[in-house]
Amino acid sequence: MPATATGQAVKDPSWGVLRLAAVIAVGFATLWSVPVRADVNIPTGGFMSLAAGGLDLGCTDLIVAGTLQTNSAPVTNVRNLIIQPGGTIDAGTSVISVGGNWSNNGTFNAGTSQVAFSDICGVNPAVVSGNTAFYDVSFTSSSGKTWQFASGSTQTIAHFLSIQGTTPNPVQFASSVPGVVAYIQLLGGQSIAHVGVTDVWATGIWLAPYLTNEGGGGNANRWFGAPDYARIPTLSPVGLLALILLLAAVVGGTWSRRRRT
Repeated sequence: MPATATGQAVKDPSWGVLRLAAVIAVGFATLWSVPVRADVNIPTGGFMSLAAGGLDLGCTDLIVAGTLQTNSAPVTNVRNLIIQPGGTIDAGTSVISVGGNWSNNGTFNAGTSQVAFSDICGVNPAVVSGNTAFYDVSFTSSSGKTWQFASGSTQTIAHFLSIQGTTPNPVQFASSVPGVVAYIQLLGGQSIAHVGVTDVWATGIWLAPYLTNEGGGGNANRWFGAPDYARIPTLSPVGLLALILLLAAVVGGTWSRRRRT
């Protein structure tokens, strides 16, 4: 008699292997899509001293509630740098490269270090908060990045300030609160090109002399144009008349004395 089919299908074992492989593939894809974070967090009472090789954050955050000594080591690819209350960074002679926010609620001992703000890590705008005394600091962007300075805060630069934008994309400086001023106090030298400024005042050396405000909203006291130390003093009409009368009196007195002699 011819064989008849039973009601139960015969399963091919290869199908089970394929299903298992599919599950594993989906699992790996899910894990790969989850961002991996490796923030460096120095807790209260903690201490870290860097060796010559330095520290690469890989666009994660550096959070300091204890003490960090960088010595001469570079600190690179920092997304957000956060100095918490009671935290201290002794920057020595290192270069610290930051792409995101700078928040200083503790102590930053600049030494002769450089803090280099740039386009790295894709944070735009970036916020600079707290009052920090830098030694060298630079702001470099080819994308027209905006740095917002916390309103009422003062950033002091002891040695050198560099701001470098581009012709199509000037760097932008602004206060974090429109209409409420933030301050930059430069005590040393500068190299500035292609920057726009809104609600940020210079309280030290005149900034970007003879340049123009590129894209900024203004309220940029002691930026751009002719600096005060290069201006020729002028007199009001009343002052000018008084000067003319004084000169006339001097000339008249001199002429009268000559006639008598």
